[in-house]
Amino acid sequence: MTKRNIVYPYIPNTAPETKAVLMEKVKAKTEMELFDSIPAHLLQKEMNLPEPLLDEYSIRRHADNLLSQNANLSTHKYFLGAGCAPHYVPAVVDEIIGRGELATAYSGLMADQGKSQIQFEYQSMMAELLDMGCMAMPQYDGGTSAGHAIRIACRITERRKVLMPKSMSPQNGEIIQNYLGGIEQSFADIEYIAFDKQTGLLDLDDLQSKLDDQTAAVFIENPTFLGVVETQAEQIGKLAKQAGAEFIVYADPISLGVIEAPGTYGATIACGDIHSLGNHMSAGGGVAGYVMVKDEEAYLYQLKDQMVGASPTSVDGEIGFSWVTAFERTSYAVREDALEFTGTNAALLSMAAGVYLALMGPQGMASIGESIMQKSQYAAKQLAEIPGVSIQFTAPFFKEFVVDFNRTNKTVAEINQGLLQHKIFGGYDLSQSFPELGQSALFCVTEIHTQSDIDELVETLKAMVE
Repeated sequence: MTKRNIVYPYIPNTAPETKAVLMEKVKAKTEMELFDSIPAHLLQKEMNLPEPLLDEYSIRRHADNLLSQNANLSTHKYFLGAGCAPHYVPAVVDEIIGRGELATAYSGLMADQGKSQIQFEYQSMMAELLDMGCMAMPQYDGGTSAGHAIRIACRITERRKVLMPKSMSPQNGEIIQNYLGGIEQSFADIEYIAFDKQTGLLDLDDLQSKLDDQTAAVFIENPTFLGVVETQAEQIGKLAKQAGAEFIVYADPISLGVIEAPGTYGATIACGDIHSLGNHMSAGGGVAGYVMVKDEEAYLYQLKDQMVGASPTSVDGEIGFSWVTAFERTSYAVREDALEFTGTNAALLSMAAGVYLALMGPQGMASIGESIMQKSQYAAKQLAEIPGVSIQFTAPFFKEFVVDFNRTNKTVAEINQGLLQHKIFGGYDLSQSFPELGQSALFCVTEIHTQSDIDELVETLKAMVE
């Protein structure tokens, strides 16, 4: 069969006359000569590829057909959380961040006053939500923000020991370990604190036994990875401060309309992920971390990323926005002498969060928090009435809760596979990460779930385990 001489519409250099000029310039007779430096056993000369689609309409139909095979939020009920949950994104959020001057921005600042103002407003609203003072540009994700927060604590205290809950997110735990790792030695020594198997709360006796004058920070999640609201948070913070340690709180911002702000109960550093604030789930994307500290120079100068400041200009009544606030602390200014490296940030996602917070306002955040708590409580109550099924912990929870299937004689994997056949994504299987909980799963209910969604889950599960 004669090989076609294809001109690809999106690759201009495939035009025969252009290719001929290029080949002559590099003294090559065939394209394969360009790969002569690659050992023959590593080079696959003929690839089993389909015929190319050369027109835009055919490409679009082909892509749509492939994407239609995915199981997603539009085709299935979704009760899987574990750190990335489905939340409603108002249409105006997508409309604003979809504008070309925002969506195509590298980081969204430089000399652009509009983008800088969005960041300033976002940072201001987050400071009010968390009752903290200073915030820099976003991190890659919540796990990265937690690693940065711990590094700050170690530098401020000049200590290495960090206490963290054994019930924390396994994924974030791995990111933190990686973030704190070094070529020769780790940046910090992590010890884990037990949690009460009945309530899900941190074991204060275990915490006190491990606190000493070498502790740099006590790190908690609130709500925890297992969904529990840490009602002992203020007491934990006091214990940390008595030992001269920093108190770091990892908080889901969408919970702060109904749960006390970290700064209010003593956090010196707050961190987390802003995924829940106006950002879509996106195949592992749609996440960005935040780190906030008290408005004190000792803390402020430990933030590694750019901050946006506001100041009056030479024109009366005019405010200018600048991203060079304390510029000298960043790796942009001092390069290899910086305390930490600043790379590409998630500016666009923080802009979405800023628009979302402006739309919601304090009352809106309270309403959505109440809705999530009511719906998740309803779901837990209904699930607990299924024979053999129970709720694992007795402490209050927000959005996520652990369902115990140990008395059903079925594994979580079997249950989730059965739910999938009914177009339902079940809970996160905890049997690997938390083997002490046996066959238990972490279920998630947010504001997007209706009563009929929950009832369908309950009826399907009931039929499976009876």
